[in-house]
Amino acid sequence: MRSTATRAIRVAAGAIAVCAACSSVAWSWPAQSAAEALLARSIAFHDPQGHWGSRTILLTWNGTGADGEERGVLDISIFADGRSFEMIGRYRGAALEYSTDGTTYSARVDGANPDEETRNRLALSRDGGMFWRDYYGYLAGLPMKLRDPGTRIDAGVVATEFMGREVQSIRVTYDAEVGSETWYFYFDPESAQLVGCRFYHDESANDGEYIVFDGVIEADGLRLPQSRRWYVNADDRFLGEDVIERLALGR
Repeated sequence: MRSTATRAIRVAAGAIAVCAACSSVAWSWPAQSAAEALLARSIAFHDPQGHWGSRTILLTWNGTGADGEERGVLDISIFADGRSFEMIGRYRGAALEYSTDGTTYSARVDGANPDEETRNRLALSRDGGMFWRDYYGYLAGLPMKLRDPGTRIDAGVVATEFMGREVQSIRVTYDAEVGSETWYFYFDPESAQLVGCRFYHDESANDGEYIVFDGVIEADGLRLPQSRRWYVNADDRFLGEDVIERLALGR
């Protein structure tokens, strides 16, 4: 996944009718699409008080591979300004400290400044050093991140199945400078809870992966999916699991 920050809230002006006799102006606003209404319901379930983007999010992220072996255990801070980010812990067997203010980044690996090979191996310099901020910010922040600038949400909602359950689905793409993947997001029809998603680099080739969300972890009314299990689209091969073990809100 590239740096996939997501969709602009677009407000389009409706038709303006001017009554010559009374010099009054009537405003007409376009109706909310079915997909936008479903997303609004889902955000109301996951973040009813609007904490995402207004409070600092503190979480512990535990990732394991298909064999159950640890990939990383990280204490992550996603700051309310949407630019600053920190993570400290273990990743791929190394002690890692990383932080960014959205312009520059700093990193230490096993207590030392990493060389170029280490920065590349741990993706520290990827996307100008912003990869990990955008990666964890996106995955942890769904479905709220679907209101970020650059997101294009198809208007319709499709009733379908995902992992043997009935769901409602929306299709999402991104402006070229944001991301090139095609995403599908799956919601429980009754609660609008986000239960999974799927992305393709080339949908006609059935490449990409899908993620199954399970459980909810809650802090001060913010409800994030707790478990994320990753699979390959082509053959349903299991890739690993990410679990949010701790969630708290700062200022």
